[in-house]
Amino acid sequence: MSDVHWTATGLLHRVADGGEIPMSVLREFAELVLQSELVAGARAVLDGPPEFALRRALELASVVLTVGVGAKREQGKEGTK
Repeated sequence: MSDVHWTATGLLHRVADGGEIPMSVLREFAELVLQSELVAGARAVLDGPPEFALRRALELASVVLTVGVGAKREQGKEGTK
């Protein structure tokens, strides 16, 4: 997930700097997001057998909360600069 965050940050900086963004960069970003733990976890809940749905949902919730903690930690680092 940190790769997705890092890539998203880079993309936003390129846009803010007025740089040209090739379609290949946008596609690579979208592919990276689709390969992320959040998408994989959501697919596991939706497509998996019902007897494992609760377990998969809890795993997904754990990833979501971890991502949220990481984002708050990054905001805290930027606030101290």
